[in-house]
Amino acid sequence: MTTVCALCLKVPRGKAESTRKKLLELGLLDIGRRIRCEGDVVLIPTLSRQAEELGYELADEDLESRELIETDYRNVAEVPDDVRERLPTSFDVIGDVAIVRLEDDLVDHADKVGEAFMRTFPRLRTVALDQGVKGEFRVRDLKVIAGDPSTETIHQEYGIRLKVDPAREYFNPRLANERRRIASLVKDGEKVVDMFAGVGPFSIMIAKHANPAVVYAMDINHDAVEHMKENIRLNKVTTVVPLEGDAVELLSGIVCADRIIMNLPHSAREYFADALTKLNMGGTIHLYIICERDEIDKIAVDLSIEARGMGVRICLDRIEELKTYSPTMSVFALDIRLLDWC
Repeated sequence: MTTVCALCLKVPRGKAESTRKKLLELGLLDIGRRIRCEGDVVLIPTLSRQAEELGYELADEDLESRELIETDYRNVAEVPDDVRERLPTSFDVIGDVAIVRLEDDLVDHADKVGEAFMRTFPRLRTVALDQGVKGEFRVRDLKVIAGDPSTETIHQEYGIRLKVDPAREYFNPRLANERRRIASLVKDGEKVVDMFAGVGPFSIMIAKHANPAVVYAMDINHDAVEHMKENIRLNKVTTVVPLEGDAVELLSGIVCADRIIMNLPHSAREYFADALTKLNMGGTIHLYIICERDEIDKIAVDLSIEARGMGVRICLDRIEELKTYSPTMSVFALDIRLLDWC
């Protein structure tokens, strides 16, 4: 290993990790050099004397060079430069399966893109091209472009494990933080309904990290429900009740719930009234929708008007843009609380 003289920040051991993160956030961490400990002091390599503004002494010290690993698949893709410039920077990883979407005129380069992913991220088993959605259940239309032909995988987030096949079931890995947030809101003894549960990520997260009385997890997709049952066993949760069938019909058999999750962004809005009729006073609906960004305020008003037409008042405790869906559309999360009769 080569040793070189490098500019370092001398930081007390107890402050080293927070300082390293701050340097990384500021773009001042020299990732080409290894951090070194000297007793109670940690030498953190930095790119600029500006790092001194964090309040620690700067020094020139001998540090080992770090072999840098390429982390941008675009740099290793064997494609023309004009194509490389247009390759997407964002993609989904579900377990050990990467899913990438390409513009129509770049699809001919899909095999090269798949190879680049496999070389850049050795832990990947499969790379698939996202060709949009298909079928009644709006699952991704996937074409494997590198690696193992199977898209079934085990996905992990916040201490839970989920068996999922994104080619057969709807699953959004980008909602992990949102799922954990919802679990943190669930109070002891709540009755929860997950109307469009898929393989169970919301339901199992809640059962694992909260103490609900029961979580009714519904889905009309047989494959998703079968995987959900496996995931219930895999995570050893006992309060999730898997139900297969149409959510509205299944909802009619449930007395009332304290919390209802409606994660079907393209069409959950259509079922709002059905959910509201099954919500306990003071309860909350978590509604996820895809819409034009400039329409979300109108949708919020429309929901309040619809609720008043049903004889109740609601309060929108939270409206948050979770992720971009297209240049003009986004996925929004709405926390809707049932206040009172009117």
